[in-house]
Amino acid sequence: MKNPLAVLRALGVGALLLFLLMVAILQWKIAPYVAFLPQATLGAYTDSALVELGDELRTKGLDRLYKAVLLSIDFLFITIFGLWVMLVHMMRSAVSWRFWGVAIAALFMVLDFGEDMMLAIRMGLATKGNLDPATLTAEVSAVHWVTLAKYAIFALCLMSAFIASRKRG
Repeated sequence: MKNPLAVLRALGVGALLLFLLMVAILQWKIAPYVAFLPQATLGAYTDSALVELGDELRTKGLDRLYKAVLLSIDFLFITIFGLWVMLVHMMRSAVSWRFWGVAIAALFMVLDFGEDMMLAIRMGLATKGNLDPATLTAEVSAVHWVTLAKYAIFALCLMSAFIASRKRG
């Protein structure tokens, strides 16, 4: 590889552009027409609220767009962002930075992929919408806790990548 910094920059810019594309679609095309967006909500919600959101998306004809964002664009973002975090850390000579970067990037990727699949299943986007009503409770959805953990690890990834990119050796 002749210029690893160019690859690193391309991954970083690619991740940023995908993130901005997701935000734009979700905020301008979907958010005005639904009760809430689970990936942008810090407040607690139930599994039954997710089922209702899935029904609302289908009723308004937004389910295919939301599914595309959730399972395609976000999938690309997660992959590119994770690779960017790993490579920023791999460029450091200290082995501990390399392991740390791979570990937090992998954790972020697992949490975000998991969150997307949990949302798709609960909202009926990855199934025929035939969830067992016995599985729906009035308790806070597990997806909410995964989302909060994902936010924390995402912030940690950004801070660590910034530090690693400035650190020498």
